[in-house]
Amino acid sequence: MSGTIPAHIEPRRLVDRGIVLEGTVSAARMPRLSALLDAPAGEAQVELKFDRDEQGVSTMHGHYRIDVAMICQRCLEQVVLGLDAECDVGFVGSDEAAKNLPRRYEPVILDDEALDLHELIEDELLLALPAVPMHPMGTCQHPPGYEPDEAEPEEEAEKPNPFSVLAKLKRDT
Repeated sequence: MSGTIPAHIEPRRLVDRGIVLEGTVSAARMPRLSALLDAPAGEAQVELKFDRDEQGVSTMHGHYRIDVAMICQRCLEQVVLGLDAECDVGFVGSDEAAKNLPRRYEPVILDDEALDLHELIEDELLLALPAVPMHPMGTCQHPPGYEPDEAEPEEEAEKPNPFSVLAKLKRDT
């Protein structure tokens, strides 16, 4: 299936049928992500594969891509970053079952309600955001009026070692 990714799904049905969803989710539908950005983002490209693994665990493999604008923490100018995230989710019915899930899966506990897929996608994109957004090294833009310091740093004069007094006391005893 291609097109817009639905907001709510019933994962068990999609897993039973081995469905692959490909499409987009508007960043406007992800308010927590949008709140962290410097400018509105476009659409996230999403690919979701629902299946059962060799142990019979209901799973979803997700791949998400979106370009986001944030503030570079070096130069405080806007930097556009390409987020490219993947995740493997294991659908379970309880906390106990989540503990027994193989480590490669992030547990998602299902109840009788439909799963909010947009929220799950937003969570994965939030995890993909860099802790400190920055331009690549050497490409930061300097603010208007910035002039690099032309003066070369002077070599520091030899400073006396504060522990030399202790060495002298040791020799005197």
